[in-house]
Amino acid sequence: MRRRIAWSTVAALLLAGVVSLVGVPSAEAILVEVSQETSAGAGDFNSNVLGYIAPYSTTLTTAAFYQYDSPIGSSYNGENNGGPVPVSELSQVFLVNASDGLSLVIVHDNPDDGSGGRTQTRWDLVGDTAAQRVADDPAEPLTVGGGGTQFDSTTNWLACCTDGYAIGSLDGPWTLFGQFLAFDDGIDAWQASDKDGHHIVLALILLHRIRLRQVPEPATSALLVAGLVGLAGAAWRARAAASPRD
Repeated sequence: MRRRIAWSTVAALLLAGVVSLVGVPSAEAILVEVSQETSAGAGDFNSNVLGYIAPYSTTLTTAAFYQYDSPIGSSYNGENNGGPVPVSELSQVFLVNASDGLSLVIVHDNPDDGSGGRTQTRWDLVGDTAAQRVADDPAEPLTVGGGGTQFDSTTNWLACCTDGYAIGSLDGPWTLFGQFLAFDDGIDAWQASDKDGHHIVLALILLHRIRLRQVPEPATSALLVAGLVGLAGAAWRARAAASPRD
């Protein structure tokens, strides 16, 4: 006499099979979706996805990766550690998977470009809490509110230097909303930068928010779906074979 297989057993086997197929997602297997609302306060992010960026990866801490004050004083030097190169009059936003977790990094301007600048930015974090990892100018730390969910920055820099900061660590299903509250002639563009060297141009308009949120890498999602379909079929065949026949 053939025994029936309990569906709870099948479900457990199915889950174990999927985990064996895709493993536990790592930070390298995560992409960050970048979207921007069409006007201040519109909130229509889902209809305006601009693309995806992947985090830079390092065995250093976020602060060591940012490398403030060495070898160029009072500046970001992360390009020496595989990070993006700073660009004159441009604000860059990117993510770094460091030894102390995943961090959001902002870098304003390029050192020794003949002009300084000033900005005010705000980031609202949903689904997680974080803290300041780096302040490019120690005299201008982030103002952190909401128990680690709102980050306000006022930065001023001279022609010699950059300015910026880092926020981390970002864990779980987090979402970040960022905006400029003020900027002057020292910044005339901003972009989201990717570890592979491409970037996403963002509209530099006051109070015009962008949204960053982590999503599974497409290849990982496709593999997960394929694994689920294949294992579900195998489980169905096993159950059918184990059922008594007339």
